[in-house]
Amino acid sequence: MRTELDTSQQTLSAAALLQGARSAVERSYPCDDSLARAALHLIECVTDVVVRLPERDLASARDVLGAARAAVVTATVAVREIHDRERGEQVAAPAGPGRVVCGLDR
Repeated sequence: MRTELDTSQQTLSAAALLQGARSAVERSYPCDDSLARAALHLIECVTDVVVRLPERDLASARDVLGAARAAVVTATVAVREIHDRERGEQVAAPAGPGRVVCGLDR
């Protein structure tokens, strides 16, 4: 049987692993790389979901749904931008669905 403390420790462990993944992507790819920006945003979305898992209430479920939608939008924008670039069209780098600095706001 899981205790609240066990769940919190597992959540923190998962969040720490995701932070490590985020740091690795930031170190390995330039800020203007579309897929790297998408990957960073996807990692942020997953982190948000992991942090909300222990709460198991309606507000948390809605937040998880919002994170999933944001992840889909991010991936769609990255694919579209890369597709357009490969076709030779000049596409301005979008600000992204949310928070792009060199990566994200975390």
